[in-house]
Amino acid sequence: MFLHDVAIIMLFAAVGYAAAYSQQRWLAMPHAVEEFAPGPPSPQNGALLAAGLYGANIAYNVINKRVLLAHPHPCLITGINLCSSSLCCIVCWMLGLIHWPRFLGWSFYLKLMGLAVLHWSGMLFSNISVSEVHISFTHTVKAAEPFFTALFTAVLIGHKPTLRAWLSLLVVIAGIVVASTAEISFTWRGFWAAMASNVVVALRTVLTKMAMDSHILDPLNFQALLQCAAFLVSIPVALIFNLHAVREVASDQAAWPSIVLIGPLVWTFNVASIMILVHTSTVVHSMIRSMRRPLLVLASIITFGTRITELNALGILFTLFGAFWYRYENEMVEKNGHSTKRGVLHTRQHSIP
Repeated sequence: MFLHDVAIIMLFAAVGYAAAYSQQRWLAMPHAVEEFAPGPPSPQNGALLAAGLYGANIAYNVINKRVLLAHPHPCLITGINLCSSSLCCIVCWMLGLIHWPRFLGWSFYLKLMGLAVLHWSGMLFSNISVSEVHISFTHTVKAAEPFFTALFTAVLIGHKPTLRAWLSLLVVIAGIVVASTAEISFTWRGFWAAMASNVVVALRTVLTKMAMDSHILDPLNFQALLQCAAFLVSIPVALIFNLHAVREVASDQAAWPSIVLIGPLVWTFNVASIMILVHTSTVVHSMIRSMRRPLLVLASIITFGTRITELNALGILFTLFGAFWYRYENEMVEKNGHSTKRGVLHTRQHSIP
């Protein structure tokens, strides 16, 4: 089973590398990449980061599902996941891989705790869903996350998606409805947990974006502090609801290597995502992330031998197509916005006497 999982993870990491390389080399419009990025990104480096992102994300979901099948205690497993990923952050600080953050005032840490609650609850709801239904179904439902992100962005920031972007999100919703009606493992608890994860993760994304725009902390330190704060939030809930399961999980020596590995995978995934954004362009970052969920759904179906009906497959395809369409619309809006700003600057420069 272990070698089987490793082979699938390596296969999809390689697929991610090839797809990301081709997107950057031939499909990513080099003029746009050079315009949005600090410098022209290397396709090889971007593809390696993409392979790390895809491989770590698929490995996390596969291993996490196996742990939850053996120990269906989402509160406790979420707390352990956050504990091990927090240890990775602390190790990076101690080794000097990330510089120690300066004290930023109690008001900042109060806001951070609010984001930590959202970060923790997003992981918890996702784990509840994964413990109830197939991973492929959970992430089909979670493809609706951009809908809630767009909604919160419009309400909190005032940025409204285009009509075609809203239409793409309606395609996502329609696909989820079709996939749900034909899902063999469907339970209302699994469905609503995945949907709740969408809501809190979307809200966390928008609020994090607002916090990061202040530039008071670099992305890696912000992510590290968020992980550690979310772990602190998870402790009382895990002890209240899953205290009885602590001895059960602790005594399962066969599961501990997998449990300990989950944290570094979460950290690797988050760091790879940040590094892609920092060292490539927003266009490339969006394209690479847009392929993450389709690959994850396909990998989970293959790994666990999930049986899907034709109607279920049609719903999944509709959902993933809608999600990809939405990202494409966002890229076009961003590209046009940058081109407009560049055109205005060019005009101003030539109008100077």
